[in-house]
Amino acid sequence: MPKVFDYLLLGGGTSCAYAAVQIRSLDSNGTIALLGEESEPPYDRPPFTKYFLWNDEKNIDDFHSKDESFYPQNQIELLLGKRAVSIDRSAKTIRTEGGESFQYGKLLYALGSEPRRLSIPGGDGAWVLRTAEDSARIRRHANSGASAILIGAGYLGAELACALVGRGCSVTLIEAGQRAWPLFPSETVSKSITGELQAKGVRLVAGANVTQIENGRTVFTEDGQRFEGDFIVAGIGAFPRTELAKASGLSVRKGVLASAQLYTEDLDVFVAGDVVEFPDSNLGEQYRAEHHLHAKATAEHAGRGMAGEVAEFREPPVFFSDVGDLSMNLIGYPERAARTWSLKNDDPSIVTEVYAFEDGRAAGLIDLRQDWKAQEPLLEVMKSLILSRADLRRVEDLLSRPGFDLASLSEFAGAE
Repeated sequence: MPKVFDYLLLGGGTSCAYAAVQIRSLDSNGTIALLGEESEPPYDRPPFTKYFLWNDEKNIDDFHSKDESFYPQNQIELLLGKRAVSIDRSAKTIRTEGGESFQYGKLLYALGSEPRRLSIPGGDGAWVLRTAEDSARIRRHANSGASAILIGAGYLGAELACALVGRGCSVTLIEAGQRAWPLFPSETVSKSITGELQAKGVRLVAGANVTQIENGRTVFTEDGQRFEGDFIVAGIGAFPRTELAKASGLSVRKGVLASAQLYTEDLDVFVAGDVVEFPDSNLGEQYRAEHHLHAKATAEHAGRGMAGEVAEFREPPVFFSDVGDLSMNLIGYPERAARTWSLKNDDPSIVTEVYAFEDGRAAGLIDLRQDWKAQEPLLEVMKSLILSRADLRRVEDLLSRPGFDLASLSEFAGAE
């Protein structure tokens, strides 16, 4: 007979931990279990591209989402090291690779993303970075004087490059696009990131398409270049793990389709994190995002919904990154923006851009600077502007004024 839980949280990662907190806050008696294939309790992933790599004294458990005592104290069972292979929604049962079965009342589907691999000759010689163990392997090899070749200059590649340089490695960062952060719409932001990478000593090779890897140490590019390193890491994006949802009959497009309340067409199955695609009322269209803070926010919301507190999810996505000494904070939807204002800061090293949709509504903000604490009030103001559907055309003159303090728009946001 399968073991039965009122709430089964599939994935076992950070989303499951934060959902469990919310469920237990609303339901003190329901049985809860987290089911995941990693052997570690849930941990926050962002530190493993930076803080964990900077400091050899840091251990994986320093970054656990919750202290390990939280789970037994709250009667939450951890089913770790178990890979789910099927979901039978009619029987409300999950079966694992080891032949175990677990039955649920409510299910959270939060399997996250899988790193993309290089589909080129020798591509399996490039490591990827997704798990804490992936990061630990890199740290073991990233001794002072070692040389690293990184493929892909997006969020992960830029962060990892600076972390490895900080350990005394020589780093070559190869990007098929023409600039760092090639998918981000702003060339100004990309230029700032590129400048920080170069200032830290990273060798950025843009416009180079990798065609072959040899022995996990040599990289060849389409234009005839050759690069040698002690190890290679590919950071070329990820894809959501939707296969179990699709096999169970749930609707899947870019992610697992959910309502604005984050439940699927099966009202007993909720979705959170990288895998959830839902109608975003801020955008007026379907949306899916991949980032720790979005995973946390959707998981907390889904957890409350599973415990009976069902409501529309309206939080605009928030992203952060640390590239060298630069803190990047972003809120909203710059990729959907039709209008951009580059604020004229007194400090030329600070980059702040404000975004609006075609109809003038606030779409988002990105800010890069060393002082991350100064970014917090900017994010709060922009969140209010997005949620209140504020028309930024009404303050266009202010946004174009040198030295304008964006935080002063808090009253404008509240008035909408």
